[in-house]
Amino acid sequence: MISMSGTNQRGQKRQPHTERSLPNQTGFTLTELVIGIVVLAIVAISFATLFTALVRSGLAAKRVAVASSLATNQIEYLKSLPYDNLAVAGGSIYISNPLPATKTEKIDGFTYTIRTSINYIDDAFDGCTTYPTQALKEKLCRNFPPPASVTANDNNAGDYKIVNVSVENATGTKLATLDTQIAARVAETSSTTGALIVNVIDDNGSPVQGATVTVTNTTITPNANLSDSSDASGIAIFYNLPPDSAAFDYTVSASKANFSSLTTIIPSGTLVPTYSSQKVFTQASSYVTLLIKPQGQYSLIAEAVDTSGAALSGIRLYAKGGYKRFTSTTNTTYYFDNLTPSDTRPTTGADGISTFSNLVPGPYYFCGNSGATSCTVGAATRFLVAAIPYSGSDSYLPLDVPISDPTNPPTTTHLYGGNNYLQKARLIFSASSTFPRITTLSENEISLASANLSAFAFSLTGVNLPCSSSAASCSTTVAVLQASNTYTASCTGTSAGTKVDCTVNLTGIVAGSTQLRVASGGNTYTSPADLSLGSFNVVP
Repeated sequence: MISMSGTNQRGQKRQPHTERSLPNQTGFTLTELVIGIVVLAIVAISFATLFTALVRSGLAAKRVAVASSLATNQIEYLKSLPYDNLAVAGGSIYISNPLPATKTEKIDGFTYTIRTSINYIDDAFDGCTTYPTQALKEKLCRNFPPPASVTANDNNAGDYKIVNVSVENATGTKLATLDTQIAARVAETSSTTGALIVNVIDDNGSPVQGATVTVTNTTITPNANLSDSSDASGIAIFYNLPPDSAAFDYTVSASKANFSSLTTIIPSGTLVPTYSSQKVFTQASSYVTLLIKPQGQYSLIAEAVDTSGAALSGIRLYAKGGYKRFTSTTNTTYYFDNLTPSDTRPTTGADGISTFSNLVPGPYYFCGNSGATSCTVGAATRFLVAAIPYSGSDSYLPLDVPISDPTNPPTTTHLYGGNNYLQKARLIFSASSTFPRITTLSENEISLASANLSAFAFSLTGVNLPCSSSAASCSTTVAVLQASNTYTASCTGTSAGTKVDCTVNLTGIVAGSTQLRVASGGNTYTSPADLSLGSFNVVP
């Protein structure tokens, strides 16, 4: 056996044999390994994201190319058709057998919607047709002014047709759009048709672009059912319409998302509509302006109470308003009427509340013109003593439902049932037909700087306000209340009791709200202390 220890030949003691360590022997720590994996994952994800984006971009480009091809094919197809056949269903051109306005194509599992619109164009090259105003002629007659050689109006406004084809995906995004002009191969002949020009504006008188304008006439064969969109000037024009001058048979409508909608009506006897249906004359243009307003869904909260302020449940509320039907100052019918032609009156709940939605912005009246019509509990009539808005600038009637413009939202809204309403009103009722009823208050504000504070004049209109030409003999007492102070007015009027003209000495009154007190026939109305619009607001 050989010993691993001992001494060498020189007598030196030998050390036991051990393995030698390799020089610079190193490895990865766990932290370094994790960091490396994370970096590698980030790089892999980046490459995957880039690859996905490239694939999507390529797919999008392919779909745009397909859409462009579909639009081109549709244009070429339309060019191959007879000129007189170029009109689409629901479009602005009257025709017995229109082409479809939309069709779909499914390619590689993807659905393309092809939309076509075709309209006539009045071009100034041979003169312009007749227009209601020179400004409209310059706006609607393309390439205005006519050449100097043209001295007469063009009796046929349909000089050629402009075709627009758009291709969209399922969400309505346009992938391709093409336009072209198509003219007839024969020379123009004298027209036996007419035109209808529709101007759509908002409450400021500004043009409304993109409104859907429809024109219908069920008295001609085939029936007219045409549609177009208003342009940047708010104009939609319908050429080559069959003349119908015996009656107002062409009905015109305008609508747009988040706006009110409006439809014309025909005259009634001697009553002239505010927005009239139209006649169409040979070789002439008819013209109508329609006003549509930005409209909110949640319009009005009606809060019904008795004269002591207690909530009134189970009362059916008759309301009318919005667009006035006729221009007559004595006719008070409106487009919105929840009793005519059908009874849709809402009923107040246990809290006395009823709500109204989708009302056209504008004035609204409750319980008829004098507050005594069709506001009922069972078979019993309740008489409207006063209707006081919570917001706005006018006291009493009519109640104003404000414009709802998303770009300029109202500063005041009223919360109920989790929804913000544009207006709220307190409707004060009495079971007595002799109770004084207030319709209007001529003034809402009193200025302390006013020179006539000692003889402040105002008027009340309503019902059951009997008076006389002598203030000393007036049977109606009117006073302004502020804190413990009472300022009694001197009033004159007539025995008819529909109006009193009053003067009151308000010396000593201070800035703040007041209450209005009106007494007659043993009954007294006092405006609510928490509603400043029911009386006067005193300002410095």
